[in-house]
Amino acid sequence: MKAALVGAEGGVRMEDLPEPSPAEGEVLVKLKCCGVCGTDLEKVQVVGITTKILGHEAVGEVEEVGRGVSNISRGMRVFAHHHVPCLSCDICRRGKTTYCAEFAKHNLIPCGLAERFIVPKFNVDRGAVLELPAGLGYEEASFIEPLSCCILGIETARSSKAGSAVIYGAGPVGLMIYKLLRHGGLGKVAVGDVSEYRNSFARKDGCDLVFNATSQDEKEKVIRGAMPDGPELVVVATASAAAFEDATRLVARGGTVLLFGAPKRGATATIDLARLFLNGTSIVTSYASSERETQMATKLLTENAVSVSDLVTHRFPLADSEQAFAAAAQQQCMKALITN
Repeated sequence: MKAALVGAEGGVRMEDLPEPSPAEGEVLVKLKCCGVCGTDLEKVQVVGITTKILGHEAVGEVEEVGRGVSNISRGMRVFAHHHVPCLSCDICRRGKTTYCAEFAKHNLIPCGLAERFIVPKFNVDRGAVLELPAGLGYEEASFIEPLSCCILGIETARSSKAGSAVIYGAGPVGLMIYKLLRHGGLGKVAVGDVSEYRNSFARKDGCDLVFNATSQDEKEKVIRGAMPDGPELVVVATASAAAFEDATRLVARGGTVLLFGAPKRGATATIDLARLFLNGTSIVTSYASSERETQMATKLLTENAVSVSDLVTHRFPLADSEQAFAAAAQQQCMKALITN
């Protein structure tokens, strides 16, 4: 079978691998759709800080279940979560499940970008295989994982207590966060990117506070006009260290900066600690999501409470994964999907 792997020196390498078969407690899934994420791009560019395994937005159809698996059957349409926590350690009991030491040790085999993949027993036992509702298509369902990460992020940042927000980054994640904030009732939300192509998507989604992140004049005009005291929440939905530094200067007194975009390996930033201290700025980070958030995301997508289909601009068959990654790396792409 075909699978997309990270090459020894980076890049995407298509390989022919043996057909997998599920062992006891495992589930075999035939891939139907998987999005190309920004962290996937960092992996092939050899600047990522997470595992080199590609494809964590995978949805598909169950082809076979291993002995002892219950409540999952052949033909079931499913989302398969690549990482799961142990649910029994002190970190999990504190509710910080995505920081569990076991969380990133378990993954889809050989990866989510394969014609067929195995969901390991550890994941299956912890509810990582979620049946898709009848009304939810595979393309929309491929957004379950990234949308669930956004849900956890804005909850961690206590966004419900904010009266205004600015999002750095108008990629798929930045715009999903925008949609979630608006769905939650937040009226003043500004979005900025270095790409006019991506900023245009923010405008199409109804955002009337859009700015070029490289223009200080635009930031002043757009943000200060609507939020004279600064935004109470600033979300950094990009790997840019410069955006994070800017966020710490922009946020209102007593406000929160959410570092959401995964930084590149070795990334550093310079911030004014005295300013941070005197302004009472909170800096929080958010990584991945748990099954609680995947279930919430599935519900929002099924009810079309948060729309995502408008974010899809490119589609490729699995065999063309190299072209998919090349397209996703360009500024003239919003979301690239790999279908099979």
